[in-house]
Amino acid sequence: MFTFLLILHLIAVCCWLGGALYERFFIVAGIHKAKGTELEAPMLKLMLSTVPFFLTAVLTILITGIIMTIMHHYTFLSWSWLGLKQYIMLIALLGFFLFIGPRMGKIGKQLNSNLEEGKGLNDEMRSQLKSIMVLFDIMHIGVLINLILGLTKFF
Repeated sequence: MFTFLLILHLIAVCCWLGGALYERFFIVAGIHKAKGTELEAPMLKLMLSTVPFFLTAVLTILITGIIMTIMHHYTFLSWSWLGLKQYIMLIALLGFFLFIGPRMGKIGKQLNSNLEEGKGLNDEMRSQLKSIMVLFDIMHIGVLINLILGLTKFF
């Protein structure tokens, strides 16, 4: 059972990191490249549509991680490689649900409103998107650190 959970956990991590790389280097780059054109709004809608994919990966990581921690009788949020991974995951989840998610929802509503009026993105939306991408980059660095901690079990 543990091996199955570990494989599922690692697949979800690969989905999160792989999806993050794709999103950052193709979708976000496409949004920047299409700035001011008709393609900019559909590219942003594409980025906003990735939320269910990432939430599925994150929840899979969270649930399998909790189950594996309990199965091995480890403690939660201790000062160890596993505890540090848990702190990073907790910060990433709080960051998403408290900061990134609401801002993405606001951008999505504003984008839909603008599209109904025949407009595209405005500078305020671009600025909000830029701040979201900085937060995403920080979060994804945390995921990479978690991957390294999991592979090396450092300290």
